[in-house]
Amino acid sequence: MAPPESARLFLERQLTRLRQSPSRRRVVFPEGADARVQEAAARLTAEGLVEPVLIGVAGGVNPASHPRAREYARLYHERRRSRGVTAAEAEQAILNPLVFAGLMVASGDADGFVGGAASTTAETFRAAVHTVGVAEGVKTVSGVMIVCVHDPVYGADGVIAMADPALIVDPTASQLADMAIATAETTRRVIGVEPTVALLSFSTKGSASHPWVEKVREARRIVEARAPQLHIDGELQADAALVEAVGKSKAPGSTVAGRANTLIFPDIASANIGVKLVERLGGSVNTGPFFQGLAKPANDLPRGCLSDEIYRVAIVTALQAGGL
Repeated sequence: MAPPESARLFLERQLTRLRQSPSRRRVVFPEGADARVQEAAARLTAEGLVEPVLIGVAGGVNPASHPRAREYARLYHERRRSRGVTAAEAEQAILNPLVFAGLMVASGDADGFVGGAASTTAETFRAAVHTVGVAEGVKTVSGVMIVCVHDPVYGADGVIAMADPALIVDPTASQLADMAIATAETTRRVIGVEPTVALLSFSTKGSASHPWVEKVREARRIVEARAPQLHIDGELQADAALVEAVGKSKAPGSTVAGRANTLIFPDIASANIGVKLVERLGGSVNTGPFFQGLAKPANDLPRGCLSDEIYRVAIVTALQAGGL
């Protein structure tokens, strides 16, 4: 199946923005020995888009012999000392390529990092939080996948932000609200449209009663109180959120139903399953997951990713580093 046209147009928009940047951003790849990473890095270099930094490959970065290894160990110790990490443990920790990549970003020696090609999301996320850290004022770090589908009737001309496919197993109503607000901003900044946010559930507007449904309703109430300008509704089933006719039938009067471009899943199970089904059965092109709420850009990759996916994530990471 050919890739969706929406994916080509989305990538073109990101490339145009990146080429307008006054300087090339340094993006670190902790899994530099991976052939897929090397292929993506070569392409980014050839096109003059990003300055890739590869860890663990000849001619790249070796954490054990890097001239700033001691400084990075001190920085890591400072950040993790309150959690009981000793100086000796910090010296060992920085030998982990994911940790070393995060410290390069935290210290300003790189602008962002992209990991996960050969590591779990949990490992990549843990390294990012322990090194780059959480942005000021952020309570919930979440993940978002940018999904490009074949039919442009869905989302923003076929492009949809889907959260949280990565991090939080069973978010509370407050965490769901945090995710919704963060993902709406990603829709605005990355996709480039005003967000229309649907809080997903197995119920639409009271069609079922269950604590899981009430959690989603409470999340909507929290968002409406914290960000009254945000265009959001829920609880909505996926078809009610995306299909105009179904939205009118199941949620008459809703200005979100049938028009959503930003989907907030209620838990990691539904998110992970939903995103992968859309990709494998629907032929979508997925980019991410991107971590939301970190102090500096650090993003993830599916372990089954191709070099094209690494290339796309690196481009968005470079844009994030430049403030999009």
